[in-house]
Amino acid sequence: MGTASRDGDRTEARRVWVIRAGRGGEIIDTVESRRIAAIGWREMGDCSSLGDREDFRRRYREVYAGEQNVGGQSGQVFRFIREVRVGDMVLTPDRGSREILVGEATGEYRYDPEPTGGAYPQVRDVRWRGRLSRDQMTPKFRASLGNIGTLFTIVGCEGEVERLLARRPPAPDDGHEAREEEEVEPYDFLAETESKAAELIADMLARVPWDHFEQLVAAVLRALGYRTRLTRRGPDGGYDVVAHPDALGFEQPRIRAEVKHRKAAMGAPDVRAFRSTIGPEEKGVYVSTGGFTADALREPEKAGPSLVLLDRDEFVALLLENYEALEPEFKAMLPLKKVYIPTEV
Repeated sequence: MGTASRDGDRTEARRVWVIRAGRGGEIIDTVESRRIAAIGWREMGDCSSLGDREDFRRRYREVYAGEQNVGGQSGQVFRFIREVRVGDMVLTPDRGSREILVGEATGEYRYDPEPTGGAYPQVRDVRWRGRLSRDQMTPKFRASLGNIGTLFTIVGCEGEVERLLARRPPAPDDGHEAREEEEVEPYDFLAETESKAAELIADMLARVPWDHFEQLVAAVLRALGYRTRLTRRGPDGGYDVVAHPDALGFEQPRIRAEVKHRKAAMGAPDVRAFRSTIGPEEKGVYVSTGGFTADALREPEKAGPSLVLLDRDEFVALLLENYEALEPEFKAMLPLKKVYIPTEV
């Protein structure tokens, strides 16, 4: 159960914080190996001398003149620095592997640009205890992680986290909710809803067998207007889908698509091996639901415009853009419903 700290007669139970690892989880390896949690807002500089929320709002306005949602943005920095306490639980999603890093805050705030190369200089030390798979979590827990914020609290999930870490059977009252206590602008509601939906769609994709996922990638290419055929998988893991504009395959651009439906990130050697199969007048699309390593992401720079890498989130975005044009059997594979939400309140 949760620990508590006593201040006079007031007892405050530890909180459970979700602290994301940069945009799209780009610093997940750094925060895990360096045993830290880190957020950005680098233009705000060292915030050690700032006191209450108004101090943080004032600093935010000074360095981000004209930016919207001052309260929400500056409030996240305030909470990271002033409200996260030593002993609080920290959850950091690894979007590539669909796992959650679980740890405990062990240090006070410090301004330290070095671990992340200056991009995420607001830092706290964390003792990482392990990882949890999203596949093991209750639907309520997974949904609570979909908040769009960089930092927010979850209420009531600590028991499930401890149970999963200890590999105990589920408790009947596992249930929790994300709690974002900052000022919320109307446009944030739409963004947060889209973010949660994308996470739930990613969970659905994770349950799709690898061979069906290859067919889904081909279906999305057809929705974009291409003709497709699936190739036989060879011992070298060659390309899986060939797409072209015409029925006979004479017209350009001819597209070769490599599809990897797994948790592990694909490395630079994998991308280079695929790049070597792309002909001089062909284009290549590499889809990896496990994402790509930093070295792999640099490979398209060498190939120029002939190679595109799509991680899980980018594929989901492409899928949603073309969902209405999918064939019925693939809509049945991923049943989605269009919902109308007001963009102004």
